[in-house]
Amino acid sequence: MPVGPSRRAVLAASAAAAGALVTGCRGVQALGTPPPPSPEVRLLRAAITAEQLLIARYRVALTQAAAAGPGGHAAVAGLTAIAGEHAAHLAQLSARLVIPPGSALAREPKPSAGPAALPSGLTSAIAALAADEQAAAARLGGQLLAAPGSLAQLLASIAASEATHVPVLHALGRPA
Repeated sequence: MPVGPSRRAVLAASAAAAGALVTGCRGVQALGTPPPPSPEVRLLRAAITAEQLLIARYRVALTQAAAAGPGGHAAVAGLTAIAGEHAAHLAQLSARLVIPPGSALAREPKPSAGPAALPSGLTSAIAALAADEQAAAARLGGQLLAAPGSLAQLLASIAASEATHVPVLHALGRPA
């Protein structure tokens, strides 16, 4: 009598393997539709998009300040410093966003920061940036309760930073 699997066991195993191979050929689709992004991920992506927009608007203001000649030098220095802080905010937010390959977010187009237009004239542009900063601080402050602990800490820190930019911008916008 041979020792080993019976013919019936071998046939059952090969039938199961064939089914697994067919399922495996469909890849991740065999697992079904990936879940939608969590509220935390949506909040994080919105914060990233908002920072990208602010950075783009600061670039526009820096161009206006540079074109203002010698009178714009102080504004260039101040705007560059604040834009650098926004770049740090963006880096911190982006470091928290992990998008697994094949997820619904990986297939979605990346959100655009939108238009970065500012009013013409350096004083008006700086006033618009101050209003942007105030609105961003208020928006982030309003989102703290919906965010999990560690993200809420980061958002609160960014909101505080953006609120401190407002008086700096007001000082930069005053005629010299």
